[in-house]
Amino acid sequence: MADRITVLEKFQGLVEDGGLDVVERIDVAPRQERRLPLAAHYLEGRLGAWVARKLPDGSAWRHQSIALERIDAGSNVVVATGTASGKSLIFQFAVMREMLEGTGCAIVVYPLKALLADQLQRWKVLAGELGLPEGTVQELHGDVPMERRSEALRTARVLVATPDLLQAWFMRQVGSPATREFLTRLRFLVIDEAHVYESVFGSNVAYLFRRLLVARQRVCRATGSDTRLQLIAATATIFGPRDHMQCLTGCDFDEIGDVDDGSPSHGRTLLHVAGPEGASAEGSLVDVIGRIHAEAGTGSFIAFHDSRQGVERVCSAVADDAVLPYRSGYETADRTRIERELRAGSLRGVVSTSALELGIDVAGFTVGMNLGVPQSKKAFRQRLGRVGRASPGVFAVMAPPQAFTRFGSSFAEYYAGSVEPSYLYLDNRFIQFAHARCLMDESEQLGSNGGSVPAGVDWPASFALVYEHSKPGARRPREFDYIAQLGADSPHLNYPLRQVGEANYKLKIGARDDVEQIGGIALNQAIREAYPGALYLHLKRPMKVREWRSSAFDRSIRLEDAVKAAPTRPILHTTVNVGAGIDDVVNSRIMSGAGGLLAEVALQVNESVLGFKAGGAARMYRDMRTSDPRMTKKQREFGTTGVVIRINEPWFSGGSGSSPIVRAAVGEALKQLLIREKSVAPNDIDYASTNIAFYEKGVPRRVTDTVVLYDSIYGGLRLTEPLFTDFDEFLERLERAADRAGAGAFVGEDVVSGLSAWYRSLAEGLADQDGGLVAPDGDLVVYASDSIVSVRVNGVYVERAILEPKLFEIGSTTMLMYRYDTGGEGEGWVPHDQIEPTGQDWRRVFWNPKTGVVTDPEEDGVF
Repeated sequence: MADRITVLEKFQGLVEDGGLDVVERIDVAPRQERRLPLAAHYLEGRLGAWVARKLPDGSAWRHQSIALERIDAGSNVVVATGTASGKSLIFQFAVMREMLEGTGCAIVVYPLKALLADQLQRWKVLAGELGLPEGTVQELHGDVPMERRSEALRTARVLVATPDLLQAWFMRQVGSPATREFLTRLRFLVIDEAHVYESVFGSNVAYLFRRLLVARQRVCRATGSDTRLQLIAATATIFGPRDHMQCLTGCDFDEIGDVDDGSPSHGRTLLHVAGPEGASAEGSLVDVIGRIHAEAGTGSFIAFHDSRQGVERVCSAVADDAVLPYRSGYETADRTRIERELRAGSLRGVVSTSALELGIDVAGFTVGMNLGVPQSKKAFRQRLGRVGRASPGVFAVMAPPQAFTRFGSSFAEYYAGSVEPSYLYLDNRFIQFAHARCLMDESEQLGSNGGSVPAGVDWPASFALVYEHSKPGARRPREFDYIAQLGADSPHLNYPLRQVGEANYKLKIGARDDVEQIGGIALNQAIREAYPGALYLHLKRPMKVREWRSSAFDRSIRLEDAVKAAPTRPILHTTVNVGAGIDDVVNSRIMSGAGGLLAEVALQVNESVLGFKAGGAARMYRDMRTSDPRMTKKQREFGTTGVVIRINEPWFSGGSGSSPIVRAAVGEALKQLLIREKSVAPNDIDYASTNIAFYEKGVPRRVTDTVVLYDSIYGGLRLTEPLFTDFDEFLERLERAADRAGAGAFVGEDVVSGLSAWYRSLAEGLADQDGGLVAPDGDLVVYASDSIVSVRVNGVYVERAILEPKLFEIGSTTMLMYRYDTGGEGEGWVPHDQIEPTGQDWRRVFWNPKTGVVTDPEEDGVF
């Protein structure tokens, strides 16, 4: 207790010296251990001798003993207890008993390479202490050379792997003799940190696990192997762990939860520290870190910040080699060096994204900080668990005073509340298409014709239809064309698990003959962090983004060392095209009335970076590209799902006055509530309150009475669905927030009252029967000559300014083409069916190819 008081007093003093106040404090009492005896067979032979040294009384913590008893009985088991509760020991005991007494093998899956590297050494030490042969435990991840991977398959009995490697390599060569042999002996599939498998990543991994089970079943049938497979999962405390694992794997599980957790814990103090909002928040964190660094007796610290470049900015401002950044996107050597220095105690602290949120074992952190409220309660519990593992600790959430009251809650309620479910969206058709392509390739390798979805595994009902669309030569909806192109003839390599239909770029620095790859980045991150002309920080090293390359052979972003480290900010532009037609509304989910409508719909989003701000000056690509062709607009276009809120009342509607501010506040409030209350990752959803267009007769017409909340993911995962099904609950939360937070609430009582009255006026409605434009006889519906559209070039959108349509006779076929503006570089033509109407700067007209007459449907009274 004295240790905790000492650290707490020093930390609180440093915070107050920096002019920050403690809004709320929670003291978490220490917990005493509870133990149960291990089964007799764990106390015999070589394993028993090892247990006698580590656990002299032959007992383990209560949840460990119960879980091992269930595994011994043949059940699949998920252990859902808190951080530092010894979950790893459970599956290590089970696997090592098999290594000593049986002939089976095991695959142990870790979601991150950093976590895998940390746990690999523990596996190897354990195998050595038990006298198992060298090479019993080996690693499989993207940094392991090909020859070592094949050797590991032939010689290892425990493969410690990432799901990414299982997808990109293991399943890609599932028909090889070494892989087939390993699968016939697979006795355990261990899934650690199972709560991480949610949203896009988790949904992809759910199909990967099912494909792995199918491959094992086929190989075992072919060889007559009767090796029994069991699944063991470990997860942080989450809502419904048994159901989550059933969705993730298609298998049934026994659950060991908090009620049986027998592990002890040190006491910790949790603080809500009043910090500023916006750009100055990072400055406050830098100030507190500097004070901690200068003060003896506070121990080492970990600070969390949910921005990759924000982590870099904070560490650059601290300007001390004893404080390093840690995030995704680093190469293995850099990541390993930071982890090694953390364990050795040579660093005073680290500033990290969620990349250090998982169970990497660095026991010495006594102080933890989080800039802003964590994205979810699961993330909060995991981050809190990094602190106070070896001694009492302090964890501070640095956020504005109203950070919790604006949600109608308090810090204490946030901590005590139940953890959110882990959401999987297995009905996303683009995820399904990617895995159907992989499954078909695996079926061919294993001698199956791939005629129908394999039996023996619990597939989502909607998968069968998408599986049919994915077959070679099958007629499929055009929406699958892009993802089919991405997969090409190497679906395992080209469909990464952590995105859906997202282009990925390598980050490279250096001259033509001396190029070094320093990391990677996805398109959705790149347009925000590594846009042309951006200042990009990597391990505190300032670099300038010079160009993007998107050829068939080189998809990279090229950087150079920055002469001036002046920060830049992207000028982002988002347009949303939405409709309320019968083909737009999802599952007839629409309510309407005289005051507007509420509907769950399919929609189209275009995100683009138009330039950047450096200092106070805006630098637009349209101006820069004349002197530097590399400075060009970059964009991302995707179809998704969302909820549209249309209110044609004066307090909400209009392009000037207070209405735009109200719409933005409502959008932000509902987005934050979805994140907080429904465990939605902030990067997976977004909202728009401007630049929205409603389709009328197939053409977008801009409106100023609408807010749209949508999934920022290809195809949509229906993450925003609760806004339609539970809108009354969101209103209740906003009303409580307005009462508790007052002026600090997202929206005031008057706006909540207006929303409530509008919602009560709605009734179950019908979608519009919008049939699109129908051209008069002899005319064609074409893009107007002033339209800005896009075409895909190597998977990247490139803008085209339409000049005129023209029909070309090619053999016996007539093809509609468009001449487009090439900027003075000759004549350019693009076929009609290759055009994608991105954004809102396009329109359709009637064109008579014989007379050349163009008729505007709007002027002609069609609308």
